[in-house]
Amino acid sequence: MGFLSRDDPAPPPTPGLPWEVELKREDGQKYVIYSTVTCIVLMVLFRFAALLVLRLTNSSKTGTAPRLSTKLVSVIFNTIAFSGGLKGFFYPDPNVASDLYGYSPHSQFHFSISAGYFLWAAFVSILYRGSRIAIMYYLVAFMACYFALNPFMHQIGNMYLLGQGSTLVLDLYGCGMLLRGKKSKTNLILKFFHPIVFFITRIYITVPASYTFMVELFTLLNSSTSHNPQVVCFYIFANYTFNVLNVYYFISLLIGMRTPDNIGVNSVTMGKKGRALMKVKWFAFNLNWFDVGFTLSFGDVQTTKLKIDNSSYTKATPGLTVPLVVMAVAINMANTVENMENPVQSSLVVSAVTFWICKFISWINSRSLQIDGTFVVPKKAPHNPNELPFDHIPPVKRLVSEVKLNYFCVPTLKNGGDENLFQTLIKKTPLPKGRDAFTSVHVIMPPAAIKSAAAEKTVAMITVGNNLRENPKELHVHRLSEKFTSSAPMDEYATVFSVASDLILLKADRASLVIFVGYEDSNHDFYAAMIGMLPFRGVSMALITQRQRYGDLLTYTSPSKVFNIEGVNAARMGMFPIKAVFGVLPDKTADATIKPWIPVDINPYINNVDQVHHPTINLPFKVGALTLPMLTHNGSYADSIESLRDLCDTHYNKKYFPIVSCGETCDALGYGTDILEALQPGYYFNHKSGETYKCWENYGTKELFDQISKAKAKGLPVVIIAVGGGVNGNCIGLVAGLTNSRLIEVPTTPMHYNDATTSAKKAFSLVKSNKILSKNILGCFYIPELVFCISETFLTLSTANAHATVGESCKTMNMLGRVDSKQGAQDYFNIEGACEFASDYTKIVQTVGGFDSLVNFIEDPQTRKLKADICAVGYAIREDRSNTTLAKKRDQLLKEFRERYYALGPEKTNAIKAFLSTVNKEIVSAKAMFLAYSDPFEKYRALLFEYAHTLGHGVEAYANLCYTRALERGVEVPEAAIRLHGQCVGMAVQWAGQMSFDLGELKGDGFALHQCFVYLFNRHGGFDFEPLRKLFDSLGVTKEEFCEGVLAVVRRDNKRGYCKCDDTKSVDQLVTGRPGKMMRSTDKNAELRYLVEVEEEWQERVLGMAYDGAFDKVADLDTKGKLVFVNRKELTKGKKSLTSSSDDVGEFLHEAISAVYGV
Repeated sequence: MGFLSRDDPAPPPTPGLPWEVELKREDGQKYVIYSTVTCIVLMVLFRFAALLVLRLTNSSKTGTAPRLSTKLVSVIFNTIAFSGGLKGFFYPDPNVASDLYGYSPHSQFHFSISAGYFLWAAFVSILYRGSRIAIMYYLVAFMACYFALNPFMHQIGNMYLLGQGSTLVLDLYGCGMLLRGKKSKTNLILKFFHPIVFFITRIYITVPASYTFMVELFTLLNSSTSHNPQVVCFYIFANYTFNVLNVYYFISLLIGMRTPDNIGVNSVTMGKKGRALMKVKWFAFNLNWFDVGFTLSFGDVQTTKLKIDNSSYTKATPGLTVPLVVMAVAINMANTVENMENPVQSSLVVSAVTFWICKFISWINSRSLQIDGTFVVPKKAPHNPNELPFDHIPPVKRLVSEVKLNYFCVPTLKNGGDENLFQTLIKKTPLPKGRDAFTSVHVIMPPAAIKSAAAEKTVAMITVGNNLRENPKELHVHRLSEKFTSSAPMDEYATVFSVASDLILLKADRASLVIFVGYEDSNHDFYAAMIGMLPFRGVSMALITQRQRYGDLLTYTSPSKVFNIEGVNAARMGMFPIKAVFGVLPDKTADATIKPWIPVDINPYINNVDQVHHPTINLPFKVGALTLPMLTHNGSYADSIESLRDLCDTHYNKKYFPIVSCGETCDALGYGTDILEALQPGYYFNHKSGETYKCWENYGTKELFDQISKAKAKGLPVVIIAVGGGVNGNCIGLVAGLTNSRLIEVPTTPMHYNDATTSAKKAFSLVKSNKILSKNILGCFYIPELVFCISETFLTLSTANAHATVGESCKTMNMLGRVDSKQGAQDYFNIEGACEFASDYTKIVQTVGGFDSLVNFIEDPQTRKLKADICAVGYAIREDRSNTTLAKKRDQLLKEFRERYYALGPEKTNAIKAFLSTVNKEIVSAKAMFLAYSDPFEKYRALLFEYAHTLGHGVEAYANLCYTRALERGVEVPEAAIRLHGQCVGMAVQWAGQMSFDLGELKGDGFALHQCFVYLFNRHGGFDFEPLRKLFDSLGVTKEEFCEGVLAVVRRDNKRGYCKCDDTKSVDQLVTGRPGKMMRSTDKNAELRYLVEVEEEWQERVLGMAYDGAFDKVADLDTKGKLVFVNRKELTKGKKSLTSSSDDVGEFLHEAISAVYGV
């Protein structure tokens, strides 16, 4: 009996495998211990060897050494197990009497070696909280091999070892992926080879053999001469478990196999219309448990439940605890088995020898990390705090004190250039930081109607030069509008943004070279500066000019005089859009000292003597080492406006022209007109509100530019005052940057205050036909001279605004955690001067009660009615600005509205004030931590603040498109379905967490804590997807259409160009291990360390989950005090109810985070 009914005599004896040792029956258990110890020793040695070799070869993949070492151990032992199983199953020793009984030295050896290997794998999986399935598999496999040493099933039992063939393929794939990447030819072959091996070994052979085995086991169990019945029952259980898992995995693999990349890379993915049958990763089953933590070979044992080790694999050093203890105990056990005279003494000797060997290897490792002297990884953080950038505050008042620009002489330009011109431009135009070549080239030239022979020939020579290259660059030619010579500001404005939009649509990014070819009228070189400034993440602009005199190479003014790019303007912080100039004049370097930064002096209102009328709070903030005054006035609305007027009149000596910009809602509430009336005579600019109107067409009008032109003609400084939300502040701030105007921001929402004003970036989105194609993609860097907050304006927030505030806050809490702790400081040791603003950003969760009180006030029916009445009167005033009766009525209604708020009582109003104050202070501090000294232009390390913005921008853009569709079709958009920017970011935080979970980067407590931030603030449903889903259903939007709509925006994300990725990937950030620890890229450029590439299908998966409501949850504590996430549908249907207050959950979360950081 047996597999395939084999009753023939056994084949003749075959020679043993090269590594076999002939074992006696009693030696099997000793070799189990030897095998386990060998696994540990090899893993440690391989790790050191990998570090040494990778360092010697100057590889950027040194961080893969820990994982590579475990994969190599697995390759060795799985090779032994598979080869032994193959021989023992098909060519058993002749003296094996049956499938079940008989002794084979060959099988005894391989079962003992495999048992030790599986024990090692199970032990580490348990210690480092690996997949439960992996733990179960390894323990069952260990016991199956261990019980076989009796001896038992020395022939048919080899089918357990045969299955390791598919695991061996994945181990080889893992080694290849760590060293060469997924796209190597070998790995592509292995991806296709794996399911074939899996089917043959685990399905075709194992399933029929298992059936025969099960029959024999049940027969044995029922016989009177039964083997140990407990062992037989165990094998029945093991046989059933293995086969269920194998069949389950294989079916799931087939369902999820849409592309080769699915295999062994991430969770088995969903097909277009099907569902995945499993949520575990293939590698979780096949020895990928080590990917959840890299610390085994470092000797860092986790003992506290919430403790998640933070040692980054990029700066790991060898530890001793685990190898030392395990080896000593193991050898002691082995010596005891061999009846040594003094096993304790032997263990001590072995421990001492092991200690010094490890010390020696550690010394070799530390030396290997310093080879060539270019990159030294310290074993420990320096004891002297001043040695760390984190603790070093630069003793400067500004980071950039001068601006420089090189002019290069190209003699052939006298005749339009030659075939070498292109190479000259490529060589002499500075590359962006972190790039070694330009990826694409865009040429901007005058329209054909200009008939500039020189410009036409220059472009022709650039094209010829590119075509002569061995590897020509992708090259696009753009012509300016025929109206570009007009001196009308609107024509200049439209010309600039038309070309800049085309650049984005053709995928120009920070690695693109843009060549502006000027013509005989060098006044229009101005377009090079304007267009070069706008692609928000940067392009390298090279100007080819025909000017006969240098002139001022650092100042460019439009013919209309409205637009002006002045390199020495302090508000630009030294950022200049043109990187190189080429012409026929001799080489020259233009440099100039940047003008002094003189912001509005707020000292008279800091600790003002009249605290009754002028209670204020000053929030310290710096960007580029420049102090940005941020003042919150907590007095009455009237007193606040009086203070603002006084500050402006003093700073500008009452000689300025104010332009107050205000959106629709802010205008209806009267905030903009009230401020303008208090200031010097000026102009009121009212425009449409919302993300769909965050475009250049909405913020540029003839009347606006005429007013700026008239003020400049009179010699009055133009002061643009942005009153309202973040969209208004961003857009009108860009207009200020284009026109060289002064900028003051008066935020009426917390998002505008703590997020928009604390960024120097001012940008439009790319919008076509009311469809947002890319968020915040066209802009410049320009800082305001004052941020002035009137706290009573926050009372008229919408629920969406309140949730948007905490959505962005949850992003910040998850990415930074507690930087005030020792661990947090180590996480961000490379952020220069961070200590000045480092804080416990997670303390925001302790004020969740104030958030609830604020939302409850906003949602109160009487509050909503009062606000609706105020807005209705405001809309009527818009039609008749001279109607004083309506203005008085609005003032009265606003007074009643504020009185209603103060009627809540001190307990609730103080809680609301504490929430708003904490949010503003902590988020402002978080931004300052990066922008003050390390990255004021948010192009490198501060890109971290883009966490969750890739998908967040995508869903925001698609939601706004659906709002427009609904308006066009007459479909009502419920208020609950409105999702503002911060809300979309909050939702995307959950999706990013899920991606980290799918990749094995977040597990257990780390994953729960990450997701808890948003779920804590979701008791009012502001982050639920269900309202959007209902709107989509009413518009006929399917899941597939939603996912594709979001991904279409992601493909134009403004972070593209920082990493080399194809169209199936995007650049993003992900959390690993725990909140506050960001995944780091393997990119050798340290500035890009927080940017990683993500597969589009990973994003599609989490978007599909969101569409199905998988993230519509609320954080709660159950009756046992355990953190749970309750599904919204269960709450609405009454199946479950919340058992804890949000304050209790917030305190629990803060304590848990503090425990992670050891605080």
